[in-house]
Amino acid sequence: MEKSHNAGNFLFMIFWWFVQRLNPHWAHRLLYWGLRDGSFPSGHCKDPRLTVHVWDRDFLTPIGIGDGVDKRGNILDSLIQMGFSFGVFGPYTLEKEMPPIQTTYYKKARAVVVDCDGYRNPGLTKILPWLVKRRYLPHFVGIDIAIPAESEDLNIKQGRRFTYRDEFVLMTQKVAPFVDFIVIDFAHPSSELCTMVVDASTIVPILRAVKETIDRAAPIQKPRLLVKIPVDLNAMEAPLVAQLLLDSGIDGIIIAGPISLNKNATIRLEGKRLEPEGMLSGQPVHDAVRELIRKIYHYTQNRIPIIACGGIFSGQDVFDYVGAGANLAFLDQATLTYEGPTILNKIDKELGELLTEKGFAKLTDAIGSDFKETKTPE
Repeated sequence: MEKSHNAGNFLFMIFWWFVQRLNPHWAHRLLYWGLRDGSFPSGHCKDPRLTVHVWDRDFLTPIGIGDGVDKRGNILDSLIQMGFSFGVFGPYTLEKEMPPIQTTYYKKARAVVVDCDGYRNPGLTKILPWLVKRRYLPHFVGIDIAIPAESEDLNIKQGRRFTYRDEFVLMTQKVAPFVDFIVIDFAHPSSELCTMVVDASTIVPILRAVKETIDRAAPIQKPRLLVKIPVDLNAMEAPLVAQLLLDSGIDGIIIAGPISLNKNATIRLEGKRLEPEGMLSGQPVHDAVRELIRKIYHYTQNRIPIIACGGIFSGQDVFDYVGAGANLAFLDQATLTYEGPTILNKIDKELGELLTEKGFAKLTDAIGSDFKETKTPE
């Protein structure tokens, strides 16, 4: 039976490899089928030098699974069993959202453009029973909660008006007892919160109310509170957001693609200028994510963990983020679609080689090393 199962895994990997090079759209679908049915080979080569200690916990590899990968609760645990250290479900809105979505894959650039006005998901109420069922698994998982409304005036649910604060509090109250961390999502370009993330009068009350709700809803095992910010903050906004989040007392900052094409209308891929609609993820967002990590780390000085997301296709990509100041990193849908989950072994192996090459005893010694290398003596 075991030989038959291994043979099935091998044949699936060959089939997926060919499809991935011919049609990324179908490769994306096969990826989910394979993960759900256990067709991808498991097993992970561990390097003790890659262990990162964050939130009173040792992560055996800095690589986790970001939001957008699992919205139905049926593959994230399989990925963690394959060796990933942590992961996040979602993003979820309070109610089901199924806006039309158009996805374009750019094979040579390893990029994905998604045109979607909201958060396509089954809704928090639908996923809640699954969170309750899997609560006592040892995996370190979180949930991304978001609000899709273009403005607070349009944010009307269940026949009455919810402010942003009220809706985040309600969602936090539902999920806090069942997850290890909660991500407050301020990054989606179609949400008003994406542009208001620099407004302390709006953001700080939301974060304070969410923290108070966590204290009440999960007083024994409190989930960590993380905030996801858009990657295209400008040079003036970055220090404001960094100070705002430090003052709020949150547990971590997620710096995540995708890039909004509305704000970056000059981006070109494979010789074509992209239409200023939708969101770009994949390899092209790497430099933007790295630059924002550097800006946030410069102002926070390692006082708060930073998690990078997007643009990761090699150990060098992760090492770039670590050198800029990131503690951990998420793989997104683009990476898994183009490379598959077995890329984890490749990344960890390359990270180990880079540590040896750069002369670091362990990965944590490399956090923020870009600043140490450029620092000039007085």
